[in-house]
Amino acid sequence: MNEKKILAYLQEHPEFLLNHAADLGVRPAEGRVQSFAQAQWLAQQKKAAKMAGQLAQIMQDADSNHQTLSRMLGFVRRLLAANTLLQVLREAEAGWQEDFALPSSRVWLLAEPPKKGAVSGAYRLPENHAAHAALSALKEPLCGNRIAPALMKALPQEGRGLESFLLLPLRVNGQTVAAMVAGDADETRFTPDLPLDWMRELAACTAAALSRAGGW
Repeated sequence: MNEKKILAYLQEHPEFLLNHAADLGVRPAEGRVQSFAQAQWLAQQKKAAKMAGQLAQIMQDADSNHQTLSRMLGFVRRLLAANTLLQVLREAEAGWQEDFALPSSRVWLLAEPPKKGAVSGAYRLPENHAAHAALSALKEPLCGNRIAPALMKALPQEGRGLESFLLLPLRVNGQTVAAMVAGDADETRFTPDLPLDWMRELAACTAAALSRAGGW
């Protein structure tokens, strides 16, 4: 193949030099586009980089969702293994603290269980407790960096050192019979805009277990 044929081929296929620039030791000029082919090549490079970033984010989100689902399934297994009301309360709190890494959390029973002989032990929050009325009035999850002083008293050590909070009402037949309360020293852990779909499912599973064991 002579030089004329090579030149003719390159004129017909100007993208060749760009596609094989690294192999040939050719570096496209910086700061300006020299040809339509180079513009196409640069656009494809940017598109590929953007797609790679999007794929990495998708993989990261998928891994996060997988971890959350694994924690949820572990939590549900705890509830299924519990038979009595006291066991449900104990396992719910243990799952809250261990499976979801929330050591500063509690599960409180707010209403007297209808089932005769259902024992709630130290998980029963007295009606004269400062947080009882506020927790009983909750109908939706509450999440953010500030909660009422009365609600702080429902947390371990009355919430000292905690900067973000999550309160989940456990409702059965329209009544908040219990509540899961948690706090974290990280102010970004529970922000007001935090998606709560997973937490609502967790609360629904716990409420179902309480209903079964407590007779609501």
